[in-house]
Amino acid sequence: MATAIFILTAAIGATLVGLLLLTLARPAMRFWPTPGDGSWQGYVFWPLFRGLNLLCFAVALTDPGRLLGLPGWARIAVLLVLAAAVLLFRYAFRMLGRDNSYCAQDGLVTGGIYQWSRNPQNAMLMVVYACLAVAADGPYSYIVCALMVATYWLMVLAEEPWLASIYGAAYRDYCRQVPRFFNWARAFARLSGSTSPTR
Repeated sequence: MATAIFILTAAIGATLVGLLLLTLARPAMRFWPTPGDGSWQGYVFWPLFRGLNLLCFAVALTDPGRLLGLPGWARIAVLLVLAAAVLLFRYAFRMLGRDNSYCAQDGLVTGGIYQWSRNPQNAMLMVVYACLAVAADGPYSYIVCALMVATYWLMVLAEEPWLASIYGAAYRDYCRQVPRFFNWARAFARLSGSTSPTR
């Protein structure tokens, strides 16, 4: 059973990664952001994407192996990091809004958590799946969670030209000020009490 779930999940993950690479190579075939409700790309992308998210957890729960042999306390600590990442994801989702999160064009959000990361939702979900893999500590989990992380990374890369086409100079200026995933320079400046530039 565990092997069957893994094979299905890995196949979906590989398909999604392939579709996103195709999007980057040939924007006219764009699967993400989907062209809109009712598009054939949406009918392909969304079931695969939602299925992969759910199946990663199914693989983690059924994965029979222990690859690194992590002690129980380490796996619990990783699960706490996972929970914190979920909370930050929910905060970022609420701040951006449901419609904007699903490719609406309701305005460029640059405040709050979005001054630290252009993609806090994806960044936090990448942390979630990395933590899930470590907590499960099985070979199947590492593979499918790596595919999930790659999917979120490629979604970010595919979104950027789309956002630039919508928001133009404002988005390009935002990209110059705020990193793709996390503003380590600003965090370091805050911790050190520096007033140097926040990039």
